Amino acid sequence: MPIYEYACAACEKKFEELIVRKSDEAEVKCPACGGREVARQMSRPAAARVGGSGGGAPPACGPVG
Repeated sequence: MPIYEYACAACEKKFEELIVRKSDEAEVKCPACGGREVARQMSRPAAARVGGSGGGAPPACGPVG
């Protein structure tokens, strides 16, 4: 079940919406103003986290080459 990002044409609010079925996309409306003229936005890729430090290089698997 993907979560899509949308932007409202009326109030320019950006929000996320969980879409279970493709037909649900026709029912999406802005949570701020209730407008139905919304456009799906390009999402940024999520950064992977490794360990508890919140980032950094993944641990080495062993010698390479």
